[in-house]
Amino acid sequence: MTFHAPFWSPSHASAFLFDWDGVIAETRLDFSGVREKYFGARKAMLLEDASALPPGEREAFMRDLEEIEVRGAEGAKPVPGIFALLELIDGRRIPWAVVSRNCRKSILTAADRIGVKLPPTVRSRDDGRGVKPDPAALVETCEALSAPCAQTVLIGDYIYDMIGARRAGMRGVLVRGEACVDWAPWLECHYTSMRPLLREMTHPTDLVPWEYLDALEKFGPGFLSFAHGLRLRVPLDASPSLDAWISRAASLGVGRFAVDREIFSPVMWRRNPSLDPSCMGKDLDETLRGFLRARYPFASVEGPEGGKMREAMPSPSGADEIQGFVVSLWEGR
Repeated sequence: MTFHAPFWSPSHASAFLFDWDGVIAETRLDFSGVREKYFGARKAMLLEDASALPPGEREAFMRDLEEIEVRGAEGAKPVPGIFALLELIDGRRIPWAVVSRNCRKSILTAADRIGVKLPPTVRSRDDGRGVKPDPAALVETCEALSAPCAQTVLIGDYIYDMIGARRAGMRGVLVRGEACVDWAPWLECHYTSMRPLLREMTHPTDLVPWEYLDALEKFGPGFLSFAHGLRLRVPLDASPSLDAWISRAASLGVGRFAVDREIFSPVMWRRNPSLDPSCMGKDLDETLRGFLRARYPFASVEGPEGGKMREAMPSPSGADEIQGFVVSLWEGR
């Protein structure tokens, strides 16, 4: 399945990543004791801030943390509706994985307690390669599922899940009774329980990606659909820079870009310093594709192969002219 870009719905995902606590297993973990003991009761990012503790204290903290998690897992209950959701996903043969900040022992203990069959890919903090909201943890899991991040949905119940999803260029679904007001900028889709998420899975609606909300407010959903069907030629003399130009066009919903075969050279990087300097020496289309991947996951950048440049529409070189250009095409359609 694929999203109906420029819109999306969890029902059209190519893969799902699930948080564990509060999403599959309800363990009601209370970390207030370790916050008080090791961090003076402040709202610390436990795993990240633990790295600043002295070695002996850090080891003691990790032991205490695992004890809390395992104790919670021993009394775990399934989150209401999760079995129906997993059955639906398995029935559609959609791959899924668990990505959790918990220790592996607590996940295995809770899975046995609630009777859920874990998928082949389960990632815990014991894997030692970063945890949410580090996007690498999510990107690597998508690679293990052979699923593109842009077509993957992360289901979580906490702000770290939504931050990680946004940073990895995937779609985030918050399933939680209520969300802190401060979380609003990170939320793309919020359900108060599994029931409305299950309804969305069987009766999908067109959800607007966070990156297109400004364009939606200004021009409406019809404009977004039209813009996504455009293929614009990227001007090599874009001003004030290539990244500013393509970001402006992509923010309007433009779905496809074509660029001449060009190497991203040191001279070009000096004119476009926001592009990744590690891409110098690579093809420009690859460089721009990487630049857009997490910012505008539904936008694609094509090289000149297969006559794509001939099909692409010439466009103004100034970033400040792009909106007027696309709007004029929309109005004259």
